[in-house]
Amino acid sequence: MSTDHKPHRRPAEEILADEFLQARSRILDLAAFLDRLERAPGSTEQESRMRLLADGLEILCDDEVGKARRVQLLMSRDYDPAWQKKYGIH
Repeated sequence: MSTDHKPHRRPAEEILADEFLQARSRILDLAAFLDRLERAPGSTEQESRMRLLADGLEILCDDEVGKARRVQLLMSRDYDPAWQKKYGIH
């Protein structure tokens, strides 16, 4: 009996076929969000959140691995060991 417990990995072609429409929908949602910002009065040029979004998009377009992890770290706060006390959670 084999003790090799490697997880089953689906072929890239299968993942693309199964998840393409969902990914396409998410990209369209993001495009619509950016269009709404461009049409809205005011400016977001100095907004740090816009810089985070732009940096996240750069991660998605680069050739490096671990995109989800890298975007998560970009969008997350540094860990604060006293977070429960800070937010009144005991």
